[in-house]
Amino acid sequence: MEDASKKLLSARISDLIAEADRGYVTNTAFLDPAEVYYAEGYILQTGAKERCVFFGGYKDAERKCLFVLPEYYVAMVDSGEDPEDFTEIRETVVPVSVKGSGYKVLSHRDYLGALLNMGIERSAIGDICVTSEHECVVFALPSVAELILSLCERIGADKVKVAKLDLNSNFSYERKTKSISDTVASDRADCVVAALTGESREKAKALISSGLVECNYSPCQKTDVRISNGDVISIRGVGKFVICDITEETKKGRIRLSAKKFI
Repeated sequence: MEDASKKLLSARISDLIAEADRGYVTNTAFLDPAEVYYAEGYILQTGAKERCVFFGGYKDAERKCLFVLPEYYVAMVDSGEDPEDFTEIRETVVPVSVKGSGYKVLSHRDYLGALLNMGIERSAIGDICVTSEHECVVFALPSVAELILSLCERIGADKVKVAKLDLNSNFSYERKTKSISDTVASDRADCVVAALTGESREKAKALISSGLVECNYSPCQKTDVRISNGDVISIRGVGKFVICDITEETKKGRIRLSAKKFI
């Protein structure tokens, strides 16, 4: 995220906290993964972590809304209630089924392009879960969900049917990934990037110095930055990876690297 975007998001979260102090459940539109990551850190600084909930419609959603709860909701959470079951949260993220004719294969790009062409802002749409070659579930803010239900008739060249869904808490969606296993000399960024891309360490250093590599959605500016389990590495022109494990050492003193690439 750019500094200007961070300042705007910080100000927005501060405003939401102030509004929640007056007794209202408040929320952002959908945040992308970089914004979610930054917001999590900012919330820790404000001391409002126990009052904040990220929800995108299902467990492990990538795009999520941030909800800030009034103080009296905290006692409800402490007593065992799941904040994701609160009406104010559940009704803000609306799942919509979009089903094609069955004769054309529809992709994530097809669905997103059609929705954006309707004039819908990207921040008003959460994850688009492509559940088959002909069907997906779109998570959207309430007003946008109603727009999709009333106006969406075609995706690309295919005619579609749309319907509001009532998903239970067991709904899950697993993104397609490719497993990567290798050994590296160290957990430095240049070593890890070389393994992820299949390029030489010198090429990896060039990618980093050119500003083409991000670690946890922030520019990776030094080749000797240490990479840890759970870090998200984005390499422009290559893809996005999550580090599953980079701790085990081989008998020869190298480090085993396990990662997944999103495809």
